[in-house]
Amino acid sequence: MRMEWLEAFRTTAETQSLTKASELLHISQPALGKQIKNLESEIGASLFHRSTTGVTLTSAGERLLTASQDILKEWTAVKKAIAVEQGLMGITIGAWPSIAASYLPKKLACAKGSDYTLKISHSYLELLSGLQEGKLDVALFDDYGISHPYFSTPVFTEGFMLFVNQAHPKYGEVDSVTFEEIRDEAFVMLLETCDARTLIQEAFFKRGAELRITAEIEFGHSILGFIEANIGISILPDIFSAGLSPAIRAIPIEGLDIKRKVSLIARDERVGKQVLAMLK
Repeated sequence: MRMEWLEAFRTTAETQSLTKASELLHISQPALGKQIKNLESEIGASLFHRSTTGVTLTSAGERLLTASQDILKEWTAVKKAIAVEQGLMGITIGAWPSIAASYLPKKLACAKGSDYTLKISHSYLELLSGLQEGKLDVALFDDYGISHPYFSTPVFTEGFMLFVNQAHPKYGEVDSVTFEEIRDEAFVMLLETCDARTLIQEAFFKRGAELRITAEIEFGHSILGFIEANIGISILPDIFSAGLSPAIRAIPIEGLDIKRKVSLIARDERVGKQVLAMLK
C-alpha cells in the first residue's frame, strides 16, 4: 500500500467529494479515482458508495478512516524524525513573534545546513491547533494548565516588567514600582488568547484588582510602538526588554512575581528532543 493512496482516501472521505478532494490534492479526478481503486484492490473491499451528489463511506471505509488517521500521523512522524537526524530538515516550528524575533534566531544559528520553517502566531490556541492538525511539528508557548497529549518540556522561564516611555510623568524616571502603585492604572495589553495576558489577568484577580485595559493589540512590538510614542504603558514579559528603543524603559514590578514558563511542545518526542538540543 502506498501512502498517497491512503491520503487520497482520507481527503475524499473528509470532503465527501471527488471534485473537492482532487482540488485539495492538486491532482486530476481520474488520477484520484485510480488511487482509490488501487487502495480498494489492496484492501479487498469497496470503500465508498458513489452517487450523483458525492460519496459516502461503506462500513469498510469507516473502519479504514479511523485507522488511517493514526497510520498517516505515524508515517509523518517517522519521516520527520529521520529528517531531523540530518538537521532541522523539514521541521515547522510555531512561536510567538517575540520568541521568533528575540530568542530563536540566536539559538538556531548553530543549525547550519538545516531547512526549517518558522510560523508566527499570536494565540496559544492557534499553536495548539497547528500541532493537532499536523501543520506544526513543535511549538513554543506556556502550556501550564492546558491539557494536550503531546511531549512537553520546559525551555526557559521569564518574569514580567512595566514598560513605559522615559518621558512618562509618573514612571519615566523611577527604577522600580510596586504592584500597589500600578494596580489602578490602565494598560495597553496583548490579546486575551496570549498566555502572557492570561497570567497577568490572573495575577490581578488574585490580588483583588481589576486589570484595566485601554487597548488590545496582537503584536507585542506594536505595543512598544505605542509606548515609544508615549500614548500608553504596558506589562510585558522580560523578553521584550531586549533591544529596546532608548525612549522606552523596562521597570521591575515588586509584588508581581509571576513567571511565564515557556515550554517546547512536540507532536513527536524524538523531534522535540532534537529541536530542544539545538536550543540548549
